[in-house]
Amino acid sequence: MATRRGFVRARRVSISTKPAASSDIMLVLGINTVADACEAALVRDGVVVAELSEPMQQGHDARLAPVVEKLMRESATTFTDLDRIAIVVGPGSFTGVRVGVAFARGLALSLDKPAVGVTSLEALDWLVPEGRVLGVLAAKRRPPERTWWYQRMEAGRGIEEPGEADEAKIRKMVAEAGAAYGAVASLELPGMDTKPSARAAALFAARLTGDLPPPRPIYVREPDATPMRPPERPVGQ
Repeated sequence: MATRRGFVRARRVSISTKPAASSDIMLVLGINTVADACEAALVRDGVVVAELSEPMQQGHDARLAPVVEKLMRESATTFTDLDRIAIVVGPGSFTGVRVGVAFARGLALSLDKPAVGVTSLEALDWLVPEGRVLGVLAAKRRPPERTWWYQRMEAGRGIEEPGEADEAKIRKMVAEAGAAYGAVASLELPGMDTKPSARAAALFAARLTGDLPPPRPIYVREPDATPMRPPERPVGQ
């Protein structure tokens, strides 16, 4: 399967929507802060109508609200029009996950609308909503070896919690999934740059029926930032 590269600059994309009866329209706001961008997207009746992405390594807490507000303003959409709020819950940046989930929960509470938790693997653009797939996503490089997040999918939805494994285990899982599942995520381990997106999260949430997954953060690792230790007192004091 072909993979979709991450955004390289801020942009907004507008796409004409197909006509539909008002009772059939589902308007979903998607939010993604788990990687190196702050993203928001709107999906109406299963079609992406607008999206905005600002590349950043940190500072999601300061930029998320302005990004969402700009998206809503430029798309002439009011918050009360929303039916659902989709948030990518991880795995990913510890701080990014925390910021995004807190924002989505607060917005959903204030609007009395459901917030839908979407895993980083469920929020990949290439994910198809049918069949069985092993989703694989490059995790952040950490010494001594690079690792990968994975999640088994069925009908476009995770059937287990995401996990993390090294390259050897991932290759073994992919080989096994090829026989057991019949469809496997495109895997180019050394240079794979597939990333979750707000638009994919919104599309995922728009097609869900029944019980909706809650916006529960998935922290696979400890946070990157660690508390500073107090300075040691000189001997004799």
